[in-house]
Amino acid sequence: MTGPHKAAGGTARGTVAGSVRGTDAGRSREADAAAACRAEIVRLHEVIERWLSGRAPRTAEEFDAFADAQLPGFTLSGPDGSSLTRDQVLAWVEAAHGRTPGIEIRIREVELVAADGPLLVAAYQEWQRGTGADRNRRSTAVFLRDPAAPHGLRWRHLHETWMPETPAPPSG
Repeated sequence: MTGPHKAAGGTARGTVAGSVRGTDAGRSREADAAAACRAEIVRLHEVIERWLSGRAPRTAEEFDAFADAQLPGFTLSGPDGSSLTRDQVLAWVEAAHGRTPGIEIRIREVELVAADGPLLVAAYQEWQRGTGADRNRRSTAVFLRDPAAPHGLRWRHLHETWMPETPAPPSG
């Protein structure tokens, strides 16, 4: 898949937090990197929300909007301490189509942690509702720049940690 992908009907939303320092050119590159991270994190969670809720049709094209985002060596450290390969994540997500009809995902406090050459690292909060066991997580994502990917980024690694039970932030 090339170019930005906007999943229609999704509710994942995000904001970028943090400060940008350095020269004007450095600020611009860092601000662009932060915006790309935020846009890709929100885009992928819109895709996930549509898939898990069943609002996305169960087609190869819709699933590829998720699958193509991860590099072949993608790994996931789950909030329960599990460690999954790309193939394991793809199998789980593919099988979960439509299993959470009321799910809503909100993305908050996206922050660019580091940008060095082709690698970017971002942190964010993911707030889920409508799952029956609403659990929020703090995540750190490692991206590799890829001009052919949505927002110019592909996922290399994701580390999720459960957040303490807290009230949900306002929608929007």
